[in-house]
Amino acid sequence: MSENEHKPLIQVLERTIDVLDLLAAEPEPMRAADIAEKLGISPQCIGNLLRTLYHRGMVSQDAERRYRLGPHCFYLGFFADKWRTLRESSRPLVRELRDRSGDTVFLGVIENDKLFCLSLLRNEDKYFTFPPQFWTEQLHSTACGQLLMALLSKEERRKMMKRIGRRRITEKTITDPAALEARCEEVAEAGFAEVLEESVRDIWSLAVPVIAPNGKILAALSLSGFLDSYKKKSRKERLDLLYETASKIGRLTLK
Repeated sequence: MSENEHKPLIQVLERTIDVLDLLAAEPEPMRAADIAEKLGISPQCIGNLLRTLYHRGMVSQDAERRYRLGPHCFYLGFFADKWRTLRESSRPLVRELRDRSGDTVFLGVIENDKLFCLSLLRNEDKYFTFPPQFWTEQLHSTACGQLLMALLSKEERRKMMKRIGRRRITEKTITDPAALEARCEEVAEAGFAEVLEESVRDIWSLAVPVIAPNGKILAALSLSGFLDSYKKKSRKERLDLLYETASKIGRLTLK
């Protein structure tokens, strides 16, 4: 998208996507009236949207006439998932990193000015799950987000700063564009990003880039945990583990 982010949007499409986003975020199917109330849209409008979405397979209904995402969403998602190979092939390495570090492991990418999680394995998880994308608007406050921004050119970053939101999440969240640019320059020089309580209170995170042999930035890889675990290992110990794993993930593109 160009820098001119103020072009008018098509309201009916905005509302349709709001419906799909809501159904994706809710753990249980929803009635049409509840969807209308939650989105602040008239029941008649919601009814029209849901009928169209149902006809196209984007939503389904259960026996109680409650709505959930439909099979066509899965179909589109399958073809939109350009990171599937990277995510699936990196899972053994992500698990190994989690087991060796004892910390939570996150593998993320930038797409459309948002931070998307490809893999998440918490220190207590037995299995991989595909988590809700809580981080999409947290490029500015997470270690992976700051690192991926830092690896952009200064001009690319300047344009992105104009497009993205910088919501204050904790007292330590950086929201000022100049301060965030200064942080990105520090991160670019250091080659890694470290945040303490900028995205979640009582949580630290440390991230390094995943780079393909041809030099292309593939993703960011991070470790995180509660602050009381922060001093159990030195920064160097964690960075050594991260760089080792990131290098192995980067080489997966050769296979």
